[in-house]
Amino acid sequence: MKRHAAKRGTVPVLGAITLALLMAHPARSAPPPPSAAPPVIMSYATNEALNRVILPAQTPSFVGGQTPPLEVTPGNRFMKILVSHVALWEKADTGLAISSDQRKRFREILEKTRGEIIQSDALDLRLVQDFEAMLVERHLPAKELAALNARIGEVEGKEGMQFVTALKELQAVLSGPQIMTLKSLNEAALPTPDISITPAFMFADRMLSIRWQEAMKPPTSRKVRESLSLRYQKARKWLYSLAAEKTVSDRRVADLLASPFVDMEAFGELEKTAGPLEGKFWGTFLRVATLLSPPAR
Repeated sequence: MKRHAAKRGTVPVLGAITLALLMAHPARSAPPPPSAAPPVIMSYATNEALNRVILPAQTPSFVGGQTPPLEVTPGNRFMKILVSHVALWEKADTGLAISSDQRKRFREILEKTRGEIIQSDALDLRLVQDFEAMLVERHLPAKELAALNARIGEVEGKEGMQFVTALKELQAVLSGPQIMTLKSLNEAALPTPDISITPAFMFADRMLSIRWQEAMKPPTSRKVRESLSLRYQKARKWLYSLAAEKTVSDRRVADLLASPFVDMEAFGELEKTAGPLEGKFWGTFLRVATLLSPPAR
């Protein structure tokens, strides 16, 4: 969850969604009077490919190339977890008998947190897009890229704390007997069936692919091209290994957060190893991305 100065979550973009909605549901005007000439009906073809590109000047964007809800930033995942917990607790067959006062408090916490996360996620998304745009420059501005990566870590760290605070506040609304009931349900909870490789790798792999293609464009000697190809092949193997390790860590965190009642102490212990692993993954990615630059002329 935390980026620890280097994280890329992987998810909606309000501008893109709003544009899609406007195109799908045009504004309605008042009907013409009976004497008016029949309106001329025009059809407009929608180029879905363009709708899915956020940074067309640089590259078909990873951010824009996903189907909403997007998860390149963590806001949607955080809100889904919070809402799913409340939904479970309020189900009649869960046996908690949630009171009306508790329901009211749940909604107050969710609404407050939603507003906070929307603001954090919007800033995070802008920074991620800037990060992506910088990565496809011919020669990487290493210092600026590292600073931007650290800034993303700060924003996502704040967003993570907003999520953790909200989860603690929601669980604090429960009574002692209700908590005991949920803890008994934890024992029957199954692990998540998701075994897909972390979305962070999909982003990193796409960016490295773009950098490798850019590096191979200019005419260079066979020796240089072979060197760049070898770097790229080694980089992908290295990142795959780190991505597998990160995926296992991510799934452990996901399993814990999916439990009916989250053990926040255990969550904190998992984050002690998950955070440094995030930093290792993105630090490695930035070093490799810098190496995949075309030779200076």
